[in-house]
Amino acid sequence: VAGTLSSTSDDPSATFTYSLVSGTGSTDNASFKISGNQIQTNAVLNFESKASYSVLVRSTTQYGLSLDKTFTITLNNVNEQPTLNNIAAQTICYTPAQQTVALSGISAGEDANQTTNVTVSSTNSNLFKSLTVTQASNGAAQVRYTVADGASGSAVVNVMVTDNGGTANGGVNTILKSFVLNVNALPVPTIATDKGVISISKGDVLVLKAAGGTQYQWSNAPGILSGDNSANLTIRPDATTTYRVLVTNASGCSESKEITIEVTEDYVMLKGSNLISPNGDGVNDVFKIDNVDMYPNNTVKIFDRAGRLLYAKKGYSKEGEWNGMLNGAPLAEDTYYYVVDFGPNKPKIQGYITIVRD
Repeated sequence: VAGTLSSTSDDPSATFTYSLVSGTGSTDNASFKISGNQIQTNAVLNFESKASYSVLVRSTTQYGLSLDKTFTITLNNVNEQPTLNNIAAQTICYTPAQQTVALSGISAGEDANQTTNVTVSSTNSNLFKSLTVTQASNGAAQVRYTVADGASGSAVVNVMVTDNGGTANGGVNTILKSFVLNVNALPVPTIATDKGVISISKGDVLVLKAAGGTQYQWSNAPGILSGDNSANLTIRPDATTTYRVLVTNASGCSESKEITIEVTEDYVMLKGSNLISPNGDGVNDVFKIDNVDMYPNNTVKIFDRAGRLLYAKKGYSKEGEWNGMLNGAPLAEDTYYYVVDFGPNKPKIQGYITIVRD
């Protein structure tokens, strides 16, 4: 309703009907209509677009006599609500680093020359070490927060934009948008070994057992035999090595853990076989020295009972292992003696080999 119409006449019995008519002053008739004795709006009117309207109203009696009059209808300004785009829910894994959430679509609404103020609050203050918001620039701002040390859980974060247009005439000067923040805890990984030690002899095999998550990824490192995508990593390092695993929990949060395995070059894992039966059946056909590959700078020599050198090889390994032959002919069944030399100031390993032939 823009106004209520009334008319008077010298005839006390006169009744009046009203209509909008064309003529001088009827510029804005299309934006209004007459219902009984009320002038009502016929369109959405916006103070920012136009604040004053002119209509021409005709009052007519039951006798057909009429009078036209121009009315000016003034629109009062009503503060429109500020704007702020919706904010998506946030889920993160715990981190001590500051996090940001982008805000967009911030304005004072349709009202010109107004300013805005952005504030932030939450329903769970214990989740935060700090919680702040920047003021809008070109419609954008940021919520900035740091999670309390080691904290996890959920909070509803409320962002409010207030303009300075006031609430006169039923105006609205605030808008509130909320989002849920979920902070998931990090896993607490551990690493143990199958032998309960972190120091082994060179050539020994150890299993590293990680726990604390649902998925495991070991970083590439020397000495890995198997299990780099599982909780249990089998290793055979040739030097002191640090192994690192990334542990992921059911929430998708990850934390790394590392362990250093000390390797001692004490030669205790070296062991030569005492018997060979070179008959081609694949069992004891050659002279094996367990873990000799860990000491590539080796020389292996084999002698008979009389001390005659029968065989010598530098860098003895699986390739070219001795098969009880001398100059292409098989040696007789007997006991022979070997020496493994690792160079100056290094220990020597000695033992015997018995050749058995069917």
